[in-house]
Order: sequence, then C-alpha cells, then structure tokens
Amino acid sequence: MTTVSPPHVGAPVAYLRCYPRDPWEMAAHRNALTAYAQGIGLSRPVVCLDNGVSSREERPALEQLLAHVLAGAVRIVLIPGLWVFSLDPERARAIADRFITAGAEIIDLPGRWHEYEGRRVARW
Repeated sequence: MTTVSPPHVGAPVAYLRCYPRDPWEMAAHRNALTAYAQGIGLSRPVVCLDNGVSSREERPALEQLLAHVLAGAVRIVLIPGLWVFSLDPERARAIADRFITAGAEIIDLPGRWHEYEGRRVARW
C-alpha cells in the first residue's frame, strides 16, 4: 500500500478498497484511474489502498487520506465508484460528503464505454 506523505503534497490520490484481499491490489482499477487522471490532465495519482478490508470495518488508508485532506495536503481524490467507501449507498454518499466538506474534489471514474460518432468505444 502506498500512502500520501509530504513529498506527495498536491498530487491527486486514488482511493481503493477491496474485500476480500486482492493479491494484485486492484491493478485494473489502479490502471484505469491512472489513465483517466492523465487523460484529464492530472498527474499520476498516488494510490491509497485498504486491501482486504470490509466497508464495515475500520479503514486505515481511508482515515489517513481524510486526515491529509483536512490538513490541505490533498485536494483531488479519484475513485472507481462510491462503492469503495461503502456498499450501502447512503453511507457511501455520507463519506464522500465528508471529503467534500473537508475540501476535496471527488472524481468518480466514468463508465468504461461511451458513444462516439454512433459507435461504442472504450473510454480508458
């Protein structure tokens, strides 16, 4: 797991959570978030990962990330969907709102496919 530290102040951060534990550390999601971030003009995101952690348990990387947002070290948080915060939609929205209130912009990865000139193409 990579966490935000002083050299990464200002860098976008991708937050991921997987349960049960993913030995590949959500590589496909990390790659998609990185490609999307770079595609919209952001630098490569630092990844914060709660691997093997249920959304019902304490999530150390999530809490550390929120602390960095509150400290002003992180302003952009990329996620593949609100489900990384919680599988309960209301709880997930409440967590996202905590980040927004603390000063972060939450960027949710758009769907993989979209229509372009009448055909379906991959976004990332």
